[in-house]
Amino acid sequence: MGKSKYSEEFKREALRICEQQGVRTASDKLGIPSKTMYLWQRAERLGRGMPLKGLKPGETAEEGIKRLEREIDELREANHILKKAMGFLVGR
Repeated sequence: MGKSKYSEEFKREALRICEQQGVRTASDKLGIPSKTMYLWQRAERLGRGMPLKGLKPGETAEEGIKRLEREIDELREANHILKKAMGFLVGR
């Protein structure tokens, strides 16, 4: 990867402004894409051990991923069953 064009000090200041004024306002004011600001926020939260969106309180990222993978498997199974039932009902 290439070297970041923003210093750590600049990122911290941008995130401070972001907390005060919101991502869109801060990104417009600083001329930074809002997606970049969201990525910086996410990285900061991970670094501070803060929970990410979608995780249950007290759940680690790894536990959240495993839980979501189980949910995906359950939904795939339900989808498969519904497809079979649909084929059965249409074939009547």
